[in-house]
Amino acid sequence: MKRRMTPARAMMWSMVFMLVCTSALSADPLAGRWVLNRGKSHYGPGADPRKQETFNWETVGQGVKCTIRSVRTSGKTLLGGFVAAYDGRAYPATGIPDVDQVRLRRVDDFVADATFSYRGKLVFGYRAVRSDDGRSLTIVSVDPASSTILNSVVVYDRR
Repeated sequence: MKRRMTPARAMMWSMVFMLVCTSALSADPLAGRWVLNRGKSHYGPGADPRKQETFNWETVGQGVKCTIRSVRTSGKTLLGGFVAAYDGRAYPATGIPDVDQVRLRRVDDFVADATFSYRGKLVFGYRAVRSDDGRSLTIVSVDPASSTILNSVVVYDRR
């Protein structure tokens, strides 16, 4: 016997679907595959501009896994990454020049902070802000000690 979907049941399933989708979007501000938008990005002094860059950010257990693939305007390539949790503790980072650790802190459903260090010394930091619609991610450089906003702004689009 075929069951017919009643309007009440359809409404209930629609609400469940929206709740699951909303939870998935807000589960992590950086989750997804992100591709550099060169036209919207600009770099401050000392930054190594990118010609092309993607990063994948996925939830693993109680933390996240980040893999970065970058080609700099100089032609230099970079493959780096880390697995970390949003607990402010230091976790190993590999493949990023002059960086050996990362600390993550989640601010809210749209914002996350990262601080990178090398041999215990703070090197750089950023604040990542996901757009309301989840289609873009803006990374703003910050001073790792004071969290003062610096000059580099890198924008990524979700793919």
